[in-house]
Amino acid sequence: MKLDKKILHTTDSYIKKLADAGIATTKDFLMNFPKDLEDKSDLLTHFTSINVTEKQAIKCQIELITSEVTRNKKTLIKAVLTDIDGNYAEAVWFNRKFLLQKFFRGDTVVIFGQPKYEYGKLSFPNAEIEHFRETRKEVVPLYSDVNYIPGTWIHEKMELLKNFISEIPEQIPAEIREKKGLRTTAENIFAIHFPKNVEDFERAKKELGYAEMFAFQKKGLEKKYSLRAASEGASLHIPIDAELMKSLIETLPFSLTNKQKIVIFQILKDMESNFAMSRMLQGDVGTGKTVVALLVAIHAIVQTRKIYNQELQVAIMAPTEILARQHFLGNENWLFSLGITADLLVGSLTAKQKSDAKSRLKSGQTNIIFGTHALIQDDVQFKNLGFVVVDEQHRFGVEQRKALEEYCSLGFCKNAENSEKTGIIPHVLNMSATPIPRSLAMTMYGDQDISVLNEYPAGRKAIHTHVVKDFEREEMYRFIEEEVKSGRQVYWISPLVEESETLDVASATQMFELLEAVFPHFSVGLIHGKMSGKEKDAIMQDFYDNKIQILSSTSVVEVGVNNPNATIICIEAAERFGLSQLHQFRGRVGRGEHQSYCYLFTTKEYKSERLRAMEKTNDGFELAEIDLELRGPGEVYGVRQSGVPDLKFADLRDVDAIAEVREDIENYLKSQKNN
Repeated sequence: MKLDKKILHTTDSYIKKLADAGIATTKDFLMNFPKDLEDKSDLLTHFTSINVTEKQAIKCQIELITSEVTRNKKTLIKAVLTDIDGNYAEAVWFNRKFLLQKFFRGDTVVIFGQPKYEYGKLSFPNAEIEHFRETRKEVVPLYSDVNYIPGTWIHEKMELLKNFISEIPEQIPAEIREKKGLRTTAENIFAIHFPKNVEDFERAKKELGYAEMFAFQKKGLEKKYSLRAASEGASLHIPIDAELMKSLIETLPFSLTNKQKIVIFQILKDMESNFAMSRMLQGDVGTGKTVVALLVAIHAIVQTRKIYNQELQVAIMAPTEILARQHFLGNENWLFSLGITADLLVGSLTAKQKSDAKSRLKSGQTNIIFGTHALIQDDVQFKNLGFVVVDEQHRFGVEQRKALEEYCSLGFCKNAENSEKTGIIPHVLNMSATPIPRSLAMTMYGDQDISVLNEYPAGRKAIHTHVVKDFEREEMYRFIEEEVKSGRQVYWISPLVEESETLDVASATQMFELLEAVFPHFSVGLIHGKMSGKEKDAIMQDFYDNKIQILSSTSVVEVGVNNPNATIICIEAAERFGLSQLHQFRGRVGRGEHQSYCYLFTTKEYKSERLRAMEKTNDGFELAEIDLELRGPGEVYGVRQSGVPDLKFADLRDVDAIAEVREDIENYLKSQKNN
């Protein structure tokens, strides 16, 4: 029901203030939960028992209450109080004249506040005061101010909305509530606003946290099971051929890690089932996600030829042209040697090149197509698309993600002979190089199964990371100069594109000019987000070809650029970046045989916990856990952008609680299916 001044016994201006803060209905008001609880249950009766380090409640009697006007025209109310033993204390308030009409000599009262000793006297400045009643409230919920409306007003008005609590819908099925001994959502909301005691309040918080996590995870899991139901029999069943996979692995010039082998098996098991795969592959920088995806793709293509006598098609989609092109050029010859045809479809191709690539896709000539979001345009048609790999899905725009969702997960592929959606639902593998703690991954990707790659290839050298203070800068320049002389290359990251009067940080443009002056014998390049895609691609190609030795850049190099010859990355104003982003930057180096270095420049005199963590470990998952602890999920990942829910009670760091909720939902959904 919509809030109005009659319901709340208030004015139109207060109703407008509430609405401006997003509180427009009775439900909104009731869902504005207290931030904490004030515990007044421990009622003292002796001033000698007082602890001046914390707020306390004490029962006492008013001996005298007076007022006086101070020199600066404020009204000072003073009360002389006595305890059960006749000991004296004083309470003082400023500008609270109404107390003189409410409290009188001889009244037994409860004072609640933090006392202090002044000039040998016990004093309670600006404490709460109420008449003592045997039925007094021992615990009082505390509310945050809302759009300049005091929290005390919110608490007072909550009483008027008691009867609306029963209208709030139940979130948890009765079957689960009974099994776990949970109260209803309405009972918990009542308890959070009107708790009997601390235990009642804490139980309500815990159970509302469970309900929040249940409601959020249920959406993802329902989506997962509905996709399974929709794709059963409509997705390509690809049996595992262990010998085939073994022979494919043997064609590689390097050995796979044990984790890569485990993840390959997990993906193959999904593709062998009767429904479409929907899996998220989380892999730290440099753990070899792309080769895993390609091995699985080749296995699927060869098996489809052998079993179904069909040419399966695979789409591998990257967020940038640079990355798509690198995937294509880096693997084209290997794929060709295995009898797999590969193609590239990106925006910068000529009209004829695009037309030819689309034609080959439509006719089924192309087995694996590497591309960007250009792959999900309406005029791109496949003959037999059975597997889609999406690299760094969270970096695609909102509309592109919607199109991807329709294209890959829930809809059918477009068939060349028929413009209607028909055919098979493809298997989908999403990949992310952003390590996310397990608790958050289960929440953010609840509709997908999750695989993790957190083992580095044998022999890979750890990147040396060092926080550089201003006085060490010259020394670092000389070291970098020697490295570049011996053929190495450098990334130099700055957080801003243009000069800023408010932030004392270097911009890429300023840094470019400085680097040209510091390193006059080397070619220095500049790349930033305001450049066109073609300009960026050209500069990155020059850097890859070593025509540029030092590249001054903003964060555009964060994703997937692979230059094994780049061994140093310098990050200006490193304290401005989050741990996850710093780790992504660091992953741009350490891709070749030479020792690599990451230098974190800071103007701060002390090292922040984040920068210390970067020096301590190269493990992205460990850093993600540290970042989550330091900043919390909302700040680290962003609520809207990432799909992290804005939860009031549930703790997104509690892996066990999240896993428990997930298991409860899965068991419930399975039982519903069987009934």
